Order: sequence, then C-alpha cells, then structure tokens
Amino acid sequence: MILSFFSSQGWEFWDVEHRPLIPEGMPVLVDDDLCFEDGPAAPRPTAVVNRWLRELPTSGAPAPSSWENYARVVKEWMEFLAEHGVDLFDSRVRLKAALSRYAEHRAAGPLKARFAATTWGQHMSILSLFYRWAMHEEYATAEPFTYRAARACSPGPGGR
Repeated sequence: MILSFFSSQGWEFWDVEHRPLIPEGMPVLVDDDLCFEDGPAAPRPTAVVNRWLRELPTSGAPAPSSWENYARVVKEWMEFLAEHGVDLFDSRVRLKAALSRYAEHRAAGPLKARFAATTWGQHMSILSLFYRWAMHEEYATAEPFTYRAARACSPGPGGR
C-alpha cells in the first residue's frame, strides 16, 4: 500500500473541469496495483479510507500533521489485517480477534513494531473514530471494538 500526499499542481492538465476540492497535503492511500475500485460502484477499502481522510478537516482534525498521523495509523492497521487474511470491514468477531493479535504484535513483536501504552491509546482512538464513521456511512455493519475495549488490550499500564 502506498501513502502519498495530494498536490493540485498542474490540475489544469488533468482533464477535469475544476480544481479538485481535496486539500493540499491531504494523505491518499493507494493499493499497490493503483486501483481504487473492483468494478462499478465497488470501492476498495482504500477508497473508503480516503473519503474519511478528506472529511477530517471538518471532523475535528483540521491540522495537516493530524491527517498524516491518522492515515499512517489506518494504513498500518490495514497492512496488518491483510497479512492475516482479515478485511478492513470483516465481521466483528474476526476484527476483534485481529485486534487481540495486533495488541500482542505491538507489545511483544519485533522491536520496531512495539508501542508504548500511550501510542497504543492514540492508535486505538483513531481506529475507533474511523470505525464509528464507517458504521455511520454504512461501510461497516457494526463497530468492531470500542476505544475502551481496545485500551484494555494496551501493552502498558491501564491495559493487560
């Protein structure tokens, strides 16, 4: 998965009528095959995440540095899920199981993958916001875990 940042430079040559409404520097996730959908009206999870990211400035995260952080958190989660055969909008049971495995990975996995409890909390807050949004927008059928439940998996104080 590729994380890029939007620039409207040269938009006049893109065969579009108006400058895109995407904010400068907005993170954009792209699958490795550079596709955003699997057919008409079949957006991939990356396209859904990109829609959520574009709404961040009006959803309480107006700073570009926040956008990048939010994008990186969801990207890492999506990559972890893909490695374990779990879809971003899989069943609640499978996502909760993936969260448990993710907590173990972040607590005792390779050194560069490990999180402090505060970092875990920040990531879980972002993922909870994303899933709440996805449920409201009808991409997810249920919130797979709450922030409180995710915090209980924390690798530090306040968690396990």
